[in-house]
Amino acid sequence: MTTLPRHDGAPIRLHLVLRWAWAVVWAAVTVPVVRTGLAQGRLGVVGAGCAVAACAGLTTAWFRSFDLVARGRHLPDRLGAWALAAGTSATAGTVALLGASETQMVVLLVVTAAFALPWQASTPVTVALCALLLLAARTCPSWREAGEAALPTLGGGTACVLARRNMEQRRQTRLLERRNHELGINEERNRMARDLHDVLGHSLTVIALKSELAGRLVEAAPAQARQEIDDVQSLARTALADVRATVNNYRELSLAGELARAATTLDAAGVRAHLPVTTDVVSPELQELFAWVVREGVTNVVRHAHATRCRVRLAADAIEVVDDGVGPGGPTDGHGLEGLRHRCETNDAELAVGPGPGGTGTLLRVTAHRRPALPATPPGDAAGEAP
Repeated sequence: MTTLPRHDGAPIRLHLVLRWAWAVVWAAVTVPVVRTGLAQGRLGVVGAGCAVAACAGLTTAWFRSFDLVARGRHLPDRLGAWALAAGTSATAGTVALLGASETQMVVLLVVTAAFALPWQASTPVTVALCALLLLAARTCPSWREAGEAALPTLGGGTACVLARRNMEQRRQTRLLERRNHELGINEERNRMARDLHDVLGHSLTVIALKSELAGRLVEAAPAQARQEIDDVQSLARTALADVRATVNNYRELSLAGELARAATTLDAAGVRAHLPVTTDVVSPELQELFAWVVREGVTNVVRHAHATRCRVRLAADAIEVVDDGVGPGGPTDGHGLEGLRHRCETNDAELAVGPGPGGTGTLLRVTAHRRPALPATPPGDAAGEAP
């Protein structure tokens, strides 16, 4: 999994694992080459040194390229470019000094170049090196072994080109999602401004006019002035009620919207999400309550559970949020759950928090008392869940 640069733990740790895994693989490939070189005399020792230099340079270029691609950079920086150039030169020296039996170093070079350079540049390099290996194997009897490296070279280069493209596309998708989210926020602000203007504009205008009129009539026609003041008070109360109704409308949640936000939140935290693809099964009067359950449950999973999977199950009168994390290790009445319990009581529902199935993880369950409840332990995935 690749993400924009983050500092919240899981994506960074995954990047480190992937990078060091490649470094270990390359070291494992390089060690036999070094052994072969050390057994071939003075030139072999020089070739072994070139192999070590190639491994170091290509590993450095790989590390730099991995970080830069994750940040949206298309070309290597100065360090990455110099490391790639040094690794290329050292690889050429290794193959020239040790012969066709050590052409596996070319695979490392192609893999690094395919990830460090845009596909428009790395693809011709990969094809050219494969063709060169096949040509050498066909024309030089002593280089017949070089042909065996052509297929791994082509496969490794293609795989890394596709991996880089996948990282770039995922990053672009996240940027578009973030941009759309920001546009949605701006649109919501504009809608709120329009609604508040529609709610208050007329009332405040009339209040101002009647207040001015009452001020002019207070001495000439006290009774009429008093009537105008009464009208102002009535209009003010009506405007206040309208504002409260508007604010309450904005505070209502959408269950479908909260599930969509939960998918984004869990993905960003490195948690595999199993979420319903539809909310039609939930009774309309419970949709908002269940939206609050999803919000609080997913927040607790991300903040406290240290989980790798999270599942949300829906029924007409019940909802479950289950994770495979550390389980409820302390008090279960934090501020968020306390507020959620109050909402459940208001909606004649029951909130339960405890260990998940099998005693692992955490199960947050809300059940309305009006209908039969959801089965406690599902035999399999709930219908309508997205994998």
